[in-house]
Amino acid sequence: MNRYAVFSMDIEDWIHIDYFDRNRCDLSHTMLNGLDRYVELIDELGIPSTFFCLGELAETLKERLREIHHRGWEIGSHTYSHRRPLLLSLQEVEEELYRSKETLEQVFGGPVEGFRAPCFSFDRDRLELLPKLGYSYDTSRILFELNSRYGTMNMDGFRQLSKNIFERNGFFEFQMSTQRFLRQEFPVSGGGYLRMFPWVFMKILLKRFIANNELYTLYIHPYELSDRGAPPFPAGTGFLKKVRFSLGRRSVVDKISRLVALLRDAGFEFTTFSALRRELMRTL
Repeated sequence: MNRYAVFSMDIEDWIHIDYFDRNRCDLSHTMLNGLDRYVELIDELGIPSTFFCLGELAETLKERLREIHHRGWEIGSHTYSHRRPLLLSLQEVEEELYRSKETLEQVFGGPVEGFRAPCFSFDRDRLELLPKLGYSYDTSRILFELNSRYGTMNMDGFRQLSKNIFERNGFFEFQMSTQRFLRQEFPVSGGGYLRMFPWVFMKILLKRFIANNELYTLYIHPYELSDRGAPPFPAGTGFLKKVRFSLGRRSVVDKISRLVALLRDAGFEFTTFSALRRELMRTL
């Protein structure tokens, strides 16, 4: 198997972050312009990307989504409303998955093949809904027990194609990248981890991961790339939450550029999740 890197953005606004109460947020303040900066960045770097978008943002971002699709990049689902699936009933999750896929496909005019759960909040029962609704892959599995919001997902019955790729009847699970550190799997797949931790530390873990894996996955959010200042946090937002939100935002563009250089030096090919799935299907 060749070595692949898939970069992705979860298209959501700051009000969707799990530790804010959306009902108390100032909805007039948006940081979705970070999507524009990400598109500019991957253009500059010459790499494709997958975009997992909330269904409720599809109409607002209609022109941008159509442009992304026209460029040959990929749009997937991030649910409709960003409610954590593990806090919903199976029926509610099914409704979110169906509504999101249908809305996105109507707005940008292409197929939605993949899914990523908000906060990686997913389990095996919810995973089983995806192929029934026409999805062909998921990328919600991450091995990090220290985050209580993340779900756990056994892959019984799936064929393991590599350390973090699983397949069953043409449906794929692309596991998010983690590296063992102090007897614990530690995420090296972007988001707040790439943003908040010093590059010298992340580089060590990334080099270890790159040396021993055939697939690297990265995720990022618009607010982490937005050039707008911190939003008007809801009253009562704690100091640590404010720090967690803001720390390292100015370093993200530079870190992504350095990461791309590391992956290229190691011979990784950049692709999208759907394109990777098609490539793997040809080898099965």
